[in-house]
Amino acid sequence: MRKSLTHIDEVNDQQIAFGKKIGLDLRGCSVTVAIARIEDAIDLGFRGITELGNPTPKQIDFAAKFKCEIAGLSRREGSAIVDDLMTQLNRETINAEGLARGVVVTNINDALNRRYVISSIDPEGTVYFRGGNRKKAWARSLRRGTDA
Repeated sequence: MRKSLTHIDEVNDQQIAFGKKIGLDLRGCSVTVAIARIEDAIDLGFRGITELGNPTPKQIDFAAKFKCEIAGLSRREGSAIVDDLMTQLNRETINAEGLARGVVVTNINDALNRRYVISSIDPEGTVYFRGGNRKKAWARSLRRGTDA
């Protein structure tokens, strides 16, 4: 079963109508994928670009873990799907772990098991930590720790 993207915005009726004007069927697309398809259409039809590239093997393998086949897509559309999957995983972790400002966390990729205090979280799931120096991590890499 393909990964359900419950935290990802889908196109609305107005956006679907816009797609039809330029010959694209955007029904059921995420906003991210729709934008990628529109940008691909501009590259092909307006800029005259003939090769859009393909997703990387790493992107293809990642998407396949969630039953998403992206090998035949453009690089841009494949990247949009991967971005949606990663944002979904981040949002799921934020909810499951109760991540919020002031919460103490550890990073599953940190061999030293250091604790960090969350300063803020952006909409895509990048978590910033107190103490500055641009310390940050993807939410999907964090687990709630004990209070400091």
